[in-house]
Amino acid sequence: MKKIVVPFLVAAGLLFVGQQDVGAKDLTEIKSKRGFNSIQLETENLKGNYIKVYRDGEKVWEGNKKEYVDANLEPDYSYTYKIGVYDNEKLVDIVSHRAKTKKEKPTKEEKADTTYSEETDLVSTVGKDFVTLEWETIPDDDGIYEIYRDGKLLDQVSTTTYTDSTVNNGQDYLYEIVSSKEVSNKQKKEIKKQLKENDIDYSKIDKEYLFNEVKTVGKVVETVEEISEAELATIDVPEEFVEAPIQTLGIPDVGAEVPAYIFRYQTFIPFASVDNPNQLHETLIGKYGTRLKGDNRGYDPFSNKYRTRVDVFADWWYPDLYADRLVGESVLYDSSGNVLMRDTESNSGIKVTKDLVSSTKMMWRVNHDVGIPFHSSYPNITYYYEGTVYKNGTFSLRGSHDKAPNHELYAGNAYTDIRPLTAYTYAVGSTLDFGYLAPGTPQKYFEVSM
Repeated sequence: MKKIVVPFLVAAGLLFVGQQDVGAKDLTEIKSKRGFNSIQLETENLKGNYIKVYRDGEKVWEGNKKEYVDANLEPDYSYTYKIGVYDNEKLVDIVSHRAKTKKEKPTKEEKADTTYSEETDLVSTVGKDFVTLEWETIPDDDGIYEIYRDGKLLDQVSTTTYTDSTVNNGQDYLYEIVSSKEVSNKQKKEIKKQLKENDIDYSKIDKEYLFNEVKTVGKVVETVEEISEAELATIDVPEEFVEAPIQTLGIPDVGAEVPAYIFRYQTFIPFASVDNPNQLHETLIGKYGTRLKGDNRGYDPFSNKYRTRVDVFADWWYPDLYADRLVGESVLYDSSGNVLMRDTESNSGIKVTKDLVSSTKMMWRVNHDVGIPFHSSYPNITYYYEGTVYKNGTFSLRGSHDKAPNHELYAGNAYTDIRPLTAYTYAVGSTLDFGYLAPGTPQKYFEVSM
């Protein structure tokens, strides 16, 4: 991540965010109470007797008290604090704390029928050599959360707080908290009914995963690089968000001071081809053993091979939100590998809704329901997500999708060839997983913020 000095807002809430002692270290502890327009910070285990509080690169308070209330903040806004600890006027420690003010509770009409669709409050406290996460309780059948760092399993915990003391200073990390819960017996019967009606053999599909809802809550962090006054007066924003854009195709070079961000969501089939799961269509055309062409690739934000691509641009040059909606070609092979059909589905099933454009943040929603153009009996690829990006470069994304095919979501600076930040990925385990596309099967839920 690259450090920049920009203005910042802050918030307060109902959840205490603290420190789990996972080693012999006495780590500086930051707790926060977050409300609609205020954030109360409390410090513990200080290495000194005086503190300075910076919010988005601006000093907002200093003194020898352990508590500070930052008021008159914008509701539902993400803020980054840096607390400098001084001992006899010498800066001896820096801790970063990122939190978001509360927003109004959703109406009954806005609430979905599963708690996994509701936003999870996740707060991070970061030093030079530790990262502490604390989150609201997420329903989980066995009460055990899996903690991943950069895609690798780090630990399993039964609490709602976790401290990682195996990090290096000045490094980026993506943490993910994973939970799962089994659907009701009524939902299981409905899923089996849908699979049978669509002539999908689910005998070889992982039943535990088929009948489970899974949620991933992610947080992008960067550890404190050094203990210095310069470090204290900065906030950590990924390099992908602050590098000056390259001017191409007549697009203005908006630069880092007038940011323009891109959020790219792609779906793709990682295999060269997959068995056609649509037995009804095979019967109608009198061809059996047919296969659908895949994209034959791994994760790649710049690949032109995809089932669908949706780019959302948040551009403060104008300011405005706009989107590109692209659909890849579908190809059906016979059992010998000869092309039977090829066509491209309409992008009418992709809807991007602009919810807010302001001088400080932008908000949008994407509804995706795109099928295969050969026959209406093919299951659609469906997903939904909503996004918020703040002018300072922090963001929040959350939604849900089918458990097939692969999904990838990137965030970065628009109009550049700089590789964007990987915000979220999902992969199928095998070609059998395409049975999860059947209507009624449980979705995978995700959230990621910075």
